[in-house]
Amino acid sequence: MDNNNNNQIQNANQNQNQNEMKNLEKKVTKNLIKDYSNLLNGNSFKDFSIFVENKSNPFEIKVHKSILSSRSPFFNESLRQESLSISLNQFNKKEMESILSYIYYGNISFENQENLIQLLEISIYFKLNLLKEIIQKKILNSINYSNFFQFLFQN
Repeated sequence: MDNNNNNQIQNANQNQNQNEMKNLEKKVTKNLIKDYSNLLNGNSFKDFSIFVENKSNPFEIKVHKSILSSRSPFFNESLRQESLSISLNQFNKKEMESILSYIYYGNISFENQENLIQLLEISIYFKLNLLKEIIQKKILNSINYSNFFQFLFQN
C-alpha cells in the first residue's frame, strides 16, 4: 500500500513539474514575442531599410538585417550585398508590415478571405515555407460553396 501511495505522489509531483515547465515555456515564448515586437516597432539598432509602394512616393520601413536574413531565405540571399536598402515596389506598406510581423515574431493577420491568395503569393516570394503551408491550409479550410468561385477567379 505504501508503495502505491509513493507512486501516486511521485506521479502527482511529475505532473505538477511538467505543468510548471509548460507554463515557463509559455512565458518564455510570450517574452520573446514581446521583445521581437518591441524590436520591430522601436528604432533601436535598425541597420537596413525596405522601401515599398511606388517609386515616386516610397514608404521606408527600417528593419534589422540579422533578423530578416535568419528568418527568410529571400532576405538571406538578398542581404549578402553591402547595400543599406532594398526596394520592393511590388508590395504595399500593409503587406510588408504583415510579412515583417510574421518574420519578427511569428504573427500574421488573416483579416479577410480576400487577402489570403495575396499573402500566399508573398510568402512564396519571400520563401517563407511554413507561412506558405499555414496559408494553404487556411485557404483550404475556408473554401465553401459560397466562396469557391471567388477563390478560383482570384487565383
